[in-house]
Amino acid sequence: MPQQAVQDRKLDAALARIEEFFDGVFAPLDEWLPRLQAQLTEAIADGRVTGPHLAGLVERDAHAILDGSERPLYGAGYCASDAVVSEGNPLAWWQGPHRNLLAASTFGPGQAAIDLVRLEWYRVPEATGVRHVAGPFVDYLCSNEITLTSAIPVFLNGTFAGVVCADVLVSSLEGALQAELAGGATLINASGRVVLSADPDRETGDRCMGPEPERELDALVAAGRAVRSTRYPFALLG
Repeated sequence: MPQQAVQDRKLDAALARIEEFFDGVFAPLDEWLPRLQAQLTEAIADGRVTGPHLAGLVERDAHAILDGSERPLYGAGYCASDAVVSEGNPLAWWQGPHRNLLAASTFGPGQAAIDLVRLEWYRVPEATGVRHVAGPFVDYLCSNEITLTSAIPVFLNGTFAGVVCADVLVSSLEGALQAELAGGATLINASGRVVLSADPDRETGDRCMGPEPERELDALVAAGRAVRSTRYPFALLG
């Protein structure tokens, strides 16, 4: 078999395993979604939900996702839209080995400037209506670690009602996908930034594409030097 064909097959197989990893991140969120929709519909029928009420609705399922997932999740929860929460914190989120609640009702003064609806993990699913993997980014709101957030939009009777999410720290992802990057491969996001790389000259967050990453990536795919995921905003460079 020609060397290029062998390289193509290796990249395809590695990307398939990376996609499988994220399928496993999304699986418990998919399972939770219809149950959350039913709970929210019932709660809203009695009036819009407050932050503490939201945390009470979400806590059991968020803990179950963190405790039961086969993936190394750092945090999980739900961020409601303003169509759901009338007052208090719209984010019901648990994280870390001790399953700490990020906030139960309102943000403190230092966090008040953070506009959740402008963050990638919220605004992209809201705009597109489909799931998204955001990052890598330094999660100053939650972990202060470099993070990827997998998010699914929540709809109630056709109206956007927020997102359910799970976090994976890049440090955990590196351990989980080490074999897939063997030989110097680099996983990049849709903006051309490095997610993970076995190339010592590339670090997480580095930009490895120019101002038109889509066009550059198309050329690399055509040349057999990259493969693009059809399910997630990733590509793998050989």
